[in-house]
Amino acid sequence: MNRSLSVLQRAERGNVRLLPYPILVLDNALPDPLYSELDKSFPSMVAMGIFDRKSNHRWNFSYSKVRRNPFIARVWRDFLAYHSSQAFFDDIVDVFGDAIKAVYPSRFGNGELRTMNAGARNVDADDSKDIFMDAIIAGNTPVTVASSVRKTHVDSGDKLFSGLFYMRHDAYDAEGGDLTISRFKPEFSADKVANFKGHYVDEERIDVIETVSYARNRLILFINSLDALHGVTVRQPTRHRRRFVNFIGEIDPPLYTLPGKTEKLAT
Repeated sequence: MNRSLSVLQRAERGNVRLLPYPILVLDNALPDPLYSELDKSFPSMVAMGIFDRKSNHRWNFSYSKVRRNPFIARVWRDFLAYHSSQAFFDDIVDVFGDAIKAVYPSRFGNGELRTMNAGARNVDADDSKDIFMDAIIAGNTPVTVASSVRKTHVDSGDKLFSGLFYMRHDAYDAEGGDLTISRFKPEFSADKVANFKGHYVDEERIDVIETVSYARNRLILFINSLDALHGVTVRQPTRHRRRFVNFIGEIDPPLYTLPGKTEKLAT
């Protein structure tokens, strides 16, 4: 696997913030020539069979669908293949290994991360895999009525990590669609699970401590936990799509479970 494709090729352990949860925000994650090639060859909606039927709707096109699609550029197939591989999981461990052990000492505190076998989700059905990786071309449709595509929440408990690689188009003119990073207010932090309705938490129970703008070639990657509260700010009406790539690593058994109705979530 070619590490020159990795969104973590310019990242170091020291770039990871530990509070309110382990998170990396990295500008210019990819060298400009590679980013420009991906930008210019971003797959068409027709090639992916996706249509803008709803306002501000999340859509996904995962590696399992991309890898044999002849209408999608080779650079994209190679890019998603790398980020669905053992090589990218090794990158995650290099950058986030200490942080993962600190969050989950009983599960990963004895060196387990370095021996975990990674496979591609919905491609490798091998029971010997410890984590299933996926890299997903994703986006939000144009907006007719101002709305948030995803309010404050945590991701599904079977995700060890989640990543967002923003690919804001030069012509994108919409306000909003930025990522919020939040933490529980002190009076609600003792019993975290009790704050959730499915994956979501009432906004009055959290404080937004940072808003990371939707920008070209910007990577956001974090370790998932009940503390990993994040959401998307309201997008104003626009005819443009919000484009990004979503990276995930799924494990079993899950890291946590939530009460009430839940679904597979990604920002």
